Amino acid sequence: MKKRIVLDLFFYLAMPLIAWNVLRGHFSDYLLILIGLVPGLIYTLGSFMKEREWSVSGLFFLVIISANLTLNLLSSTAEQELWNPVWLSYASIVFYAMTMLAGRPLGIFFFIDYAHSRGIPRERSRALYRRKSNIHYFYKFTAFLMLREVASIAVKTYLIERLGVAGFNEIQLASSAINYAFTGLMVMVIIYILRHIDHSAPTEQEQPA
Repeated sequence: MKKRIVLDLFFYLAMPLIAWNVLRGHFSDYLLILIGLVPGLIYTLGSFMKEREWSVSGLFFLVIISANLTLNLLSSTAEQELWNPVWLSYASIVFYAMTMLAGRPLGIFFFIDYAHSRGIPRERSRALYRRKSNIHYFYKFTAFLMLREVASIAVKTYLIERLGVAGFNEIQLASSAINYAFTGLMVMVIIYILRHIDHSAPTEQEQPA
């Protein structure tokens, strides 16, 4: 776990900051932001491939970072690149809401993937988590993920409008702080849910929601 945190910090935070602070003056701000994203994309892709198995959570994060890189390639200025993660956060909120309306809250798939990594078959955890006595936890967890995006939007919007491209370091550090603060809260939420999941044998009336 500690190794994963260190690697995440290096590829998602340190590498963009290094590219920005070491190479600024040699390349345009637009290109530097683009360069800073590449190591994170390679790291995410490598982590996804290393699992050698399809997972919703891994695919979701790979799509997000790939979409961010694609939007940056389509952007024409560095400031537009700073705004792209904000637009992706809005899109994520809409997507989370759609999964909830469809009766398939995205958060439940993250738990299924985690259970699978612990040796529990996906079919078994899916049946357990989708029981009527348990499904509400995953709607709440998905709402929590939406709250994280709202916080990210608020912080990034404030800093971009206040500092602009010159505040790249501050924006990156603040965004990382928000992400890790919510990651800490997420761990507590996950522990709470896992402790309160109903593992008793389902009754005849209780079928997966």
